[in-house]
Amino acid sequence: MSRIGLSATIVAVSLYGCGFTPGTPSGETSGAGGSPSTGFGGGVGSGTGGAGASMGGSFGTGSSSGAGGDVSPTGTGGGCGQSSVPIMAIPPDILIVQDKSGSMANNDSDQSCKNGCGANSKWSQVTSALNTVVANTQSSIHWGLKFFSDDGECSAGGAPVVGVGTMNAQAVANAISGAKPAGNTPTRDAITTGASYLMGVQDSNPRYLLLATDGLPNCPVGCAGMTNPTSACTMFDNPNEDMAAEAAVLAAAQQGFKTFVIGIGTVTAAVNTLNQLAVNGGEAQTGGATSYYAATDPTALQNALDAIVGAVASCTISLAGAPSGFTNVAVSADTASGPVEIQPDPTNGWSYDANKQNIILNGTSCMNLKSGLYSNLQFYYACDGTTIHIGAVLP
Repeated sequence: MSRIGLSATIVAVSLYGCGFTPGTPSGETSGAGGSPSTGFGGGVGSGTGGAGASMGGSFGTGSSSGAGGDVSPTGTGGGCGQSSVPIMAIPPDILIVQDKSGSMANNDSDQSCKNGCGANSKWSQVTSALNTVVANTQSSIHWGLKFFSDDGECSAGGAPVVGVGTMNAQAVANAISGAKPAGNTPTRDAITTGASYLMGVQDSNPRYLLLATDGLPNCPVGCAGMTNPTSACTMFDNPNEDMAAEAAVLAAAQQGFKTFVIGIGTVTAAVNTLNQLAVNGGEAQTGGATSYYAATDPTALQNALDAIVGAVASCTISLAGAPSGFTNVAVSADTASGPVEIQPDPTNGWSYDANKQNIILNGTSCMNLKSGLYSNLQFYYACDGTTIHIGAVLP
């Protein structure tokens, strides 16, 4: 299961024995066996034949339902046909822009190893962490992968080795296993090419770049395509190229593609440049010692990737698989203690977007989704007057 843990399949259970007529959310319900109760934000039904619980209230236990429908935690579907669809957050697109320059074969202190650094190399550490994160989130994040350089020298104008898409873990793993560190660090061209690629992705999902690099950029204009790049191409501490890479990240953000920046290993000489790349990218880390995500060891690297996944997790939930225009609805999520109703609440619960094509999780509900406390979201709907049973197994 992914970190976010949302179902990727949308299936509908048909309504039973009622003429379902879409409408607008009801503001008030009246209990069949008791006094009226308010709709969104209303009271709680209790006891056999008691007043029905409204959509906005706590779970009801009464056997009768309000005119606008009630919500109950368990049981079987009501006589007028409860149905539900699994719903999922709109997945973000993330293109990993991964440095595979020769220095990535060194250890975290950027020292080469006599017999090779093996699992201790920056390359092994970052690719292992990426494989884990992509595998765990491939149903909720559309991942893609671009290496730089493309040719082991200074070129970075090639297409991603894995295009952005769903369920891409195996493709990413295969691309990583077929690559090895070599060449220089054409960061500017890699970012520019990555942003150009995202511009052509045909979906409306939020889109990001994830730049993972172990140091300063090189390969200024004119170096791409050289079989044997000159010393002017391979030198570091080139302030003009640093600024060019920073400008490329800023341009990508202005196109709508913000960039997360991970600095891999000891990057003392590159701290200022990486900080500026992160700031220009529009997704600077907050609360840390650096604006970029410092990954000085495997644990820090994993923490950085987990933080980025949490940051991009969407709280906009698509209703593409559900009928539109409901009066009697409920939203639930699985927790460690069982399914719970998420209350309709624009502050800490859920609300519709302007067109009622999506729902938005707000405040603590959004935080619970991003942190993994909520999983397997469900959208319930039924005819007016039908009690909705959260977690019910329908025939």
